[in-house]
Amino acid sequence: MRNLIIYLFLLLPLCTNAQESKKRIRLNAGVKVGFQAITYNDPTFEIEGYTYNENTIQSNKIGYTLAPFLRLSRGRYYIQTEAAFGITRHSFDFTDTRQSSVSDIEPNIPEYTLKTYCVQVPILFGYEFIKQERYGMSFFTGPKTKFVFTAHDEQLFKHFASDDLEEVLEKKTYYWEFGLGVKIYNVFFDFVYDLGLTDASEFIRAPKVNKEFKTKRKDNILSFSVGMIF
Repeated sequence: MRNLIIYLFLLLPLCTNAQESKKRIRLNAGVKVGFQAITYNDPTFEIEGYTYNENTIQSNKIGYTLAPFLRLSRGRYYIQTEAAFGITRHSFDFTDTRQSSVSDIEPNIPEYTLKTYCVQVPILFGYEFIKQERYGMSFFTGPKTKFVFTAHDEQLFKHFASDDLEEVLEKKTYYWEFGLGVKIYNVFFDFVYDLGLTDASEFIRAPKVNKEFKTKRKDNILSFSVGMIF
């Protein structure tokens, strides 16, 4: 009996350290790369008698991201922030809404393609609902801010009457992010949906004729990424 008491007494510090390790705050770093596709929430474009084709609600263009990140965790909970350097690509098709259309079939359908360079900075709150030594799954959510380098965007308008159209983009837009993460050892896969909260566009203008055209567009982002955490 005395030997059992001595054994339990010696084992107590190890159990205490195990409990303390679960409560210990850990700082991890990592990097990930990914792909992004854009969908549009209630878009409105009116340019020279043409309107945005609402039947085409998603872009067929794929963008890319590269993101270093930091994660602060305690137990199953964590906070993560990152700086995702990305290229986003958009495409828009238009339909003729003029009452006096020249023909029922448009030989050259107007279209608009856009390429932007940006940094996306989220603040994510996550919970690991499966946490094993070799495998884990987590859910995360939080606000995201996207900073667009508007001086370097690439715009191309085709088959419009004006040849000097340009879109004035918002330099900063806000999203709310929802994601699911799967981790195998130090490798993880993230599936993310960003809900656009603010308009990404101010207006489209034709400087030569001094005209402005109304636009409204909230971008929703679907993305997949793979990375490593250290």
